[in-house]
Amino acid sequence: MTLLVITLFLALVMVTGELIALPAYLAVSLITLLAFGLDKRRALTQGWRLPERLLHILALMGGWPGALVGIRQFRHKTQKKAFLWVLFAIVAVHYLVWGTLAWQRISGA
Repeated sequence: MTLLVITLFLALVMVTGELIALPAYLAVSLITLLAFGLDKRRALTQGWRLPERLLHILALMGGWPGALVGIRQFRHKTQKKAFLWVLFAIVAVHYLVWGTLAWQRISGA
């Protein structure tokens, strides 16, 4: 499911022609993925945790693909429904923005 969501997003970006956004999404996603891995490790070792707010900010900045991969890869934050709702809302906002841009490109508006 994660791969499908990311692939559809890439298709939206490609339709808009704004391919310059892809390296930025990749960089922030990598940072977000590393943050999820670090937070999971600290959760297992009872160490200092990263605030959920930071993870959401990273996702909002374009790291949501990394967040989705991190949730799946590290099995982290899977039981925290409130966290997941906010993350899915962030993904929806990104889809809405890029979908609007793609629609404008296709319709010539």
